Amino acid sequence: MMKIKYFQGGFDNNLCYLVWCDETKYSAIIDPSVNPQKVFETIEAKSLKVDKVLLTHTHKDHWQYLDDFMYQFPTVQICMFSNPIHFVNSEFRKLIHNEIVSIGNNFLTVLHTPGHFQDSICFWDNKNKSVFTGDTMFIGRTGRTQNPHSDIEDLYNSIYDVLLQLPQDTIIYPGHNYGYSITDSIANNIEYSPFFQCKSIGEFKAVMKNYEKNRKCN
Repeated sequence: MMKIKYFQGGFDNNLCYLVWCDETKYSAIIDPSVNPQKVFETIEAKSLKVDKVLLTHTHKDHWQYLDDFMYQFPTVQICMFSNPIHFVNSEFRKLIHNEIVSIGNNFLTVLHTPGHFQDSICFWDNKNKSVFTGDTMFIGRTGRTQNPHSDIEDLYNSIYDVLLQLPQDTIIYPGHNYGYSITDSIANNIEYSPFFQCKSIGEFKAVMKNYEKNRKCN
């Protein structure tokens, strides 16, 4: 079974995840977005072997501590979408939609979910019912579409045609702690948030417009 531990910090309540296979001790970092000291301590305490860093997208706040992890684990494999918007590292594994990434005896499916950013991807663990959504989906709302590399129609398709099609008991692990809890199920996210109750792109645009109009933070 895959184990998950989150660390909060970074630019704006960012969430970095340490995930590992309890049998093999192989592990990965998802979004190196927080000061890594506590992450390093956990890795050492559990005798883990870090062989991958997975990036949900290339907004700087999600990889601002990448160099620290690369220094600490010089053989680590950097994994991100095959066509990144921002330069992160000259040598990386180019991921595509539906590709499988292994973490010991556990497997994550790559889901390309453009919208908040064109290189956004999520990592879905079907066996353990979890999905790491970066800035595509938070608890209570979606990511925003306010930068030149975002697109609200792409985001709508990524949410409604990809993420909301996953099993309803799948637990969401987002890239920021912006919601009423750090994690929750897809079913509860649909029940509690109008962002996930839309019947058309028009309704979704109206929900997003209303959010931006009344937005105070995050």
